[in-house]
Amino acid sequence: MKQIMEHRLHDGTRLALRSFTQQDVDTVHAYAADPLVCRYVDWGPNFRSGSEAFINEARASAPGAFNLAATLDSEVIGAGAVWTTSEQHASGELGYVLNSRHWGRGYATIVAGMLLDLGFATVGLQRIEATCAPQNTASRRVLEKSGFSYEGLLRGHQRTASGRRDSLLHARLSSD
Repeated sequence: MKQIMEHRLHDGTRLALRSFTQQDVDTVHAYAADPLVCRYVDWGPNFRSGSEAFINEARASAPGAFNLAATLDSEVIGAGAVWTTSEQHASGELGYVLNSRHWGRGYATIVAGMLLDLGFATVGLQRIEATCAPQNTASRRVLEKSGFSYEGLLRGHQRTASGRRDSLLHARLSSD
């Protein structure tokens, strides 16, 4: 298990990003099987086999891609990822998900900030994009607090179990 980044909260607890381990499957499955968590994403709710497959994929991330466990004092509370979409243009994307028990506490904003730092400083990206469903006002607020600029509506951007879904495109430059 390799810890990548850490942020100390005002109460002394540690919010960190680290590599996933096989032992994380139960805590990952706790949020990945939750319909509330999955309502705005293009995956899930997962069966246990889907959560196991996610862990295996996350552990085999390609160069220029980080798919990490978000932990609060060593307990996995979600995931965050940043990856390169174009080496030529030094651009990438990021995403995050948290167990609903940990919503509304600012953790997603901290995770997004750590992913931005990782993408800009470690991966060498100069532009990072993120999308969210138009109805996902909480994620939109996280992106705004993290310094992303709203760039537009991507019509029919993702295919979900219930049909095509629009996405809101946000981006941040390393120079912002």
